[in-house]
Amino acid sequence: MICKRCGRCCLHLDIFVVNPRSILPDGNMNKNDPEAMIHKPAGQMCPHFANKSGPEEKIATCTIHHLPCYRDTPCEKFEQIGPEDSLCLLSSYLDGRK
Repeated sequence: MICKRCGRCCLHLDIFVVNPRSILPDGNMNKNDPEAMIHKPAGQMCPHFANKSGPEEKIATCTIHHLPCYRDTPCEKFEQIGPEDSLCLLSSYLDGRK
């Protein structure tokens, strides 16, 4: 799946995310913290979401995407059915629900 970098999944998915206070200085997650993963309800923006504004559009980014703590999270594992090189359909689906 090719991410459109729209940020809609960061807002609309009901998912568990890495607790920001559980990220160690080396970028790993504190596995001894019982609250290392926190619930992010649908409709609430992910605490790791950031918008980078370009000259023509805003680009959604994840501030922990490059860190070791991101590995094996529900966000990293999120996929859609279809070819790997197809555009994400979630944004179109969520736009249609308005």
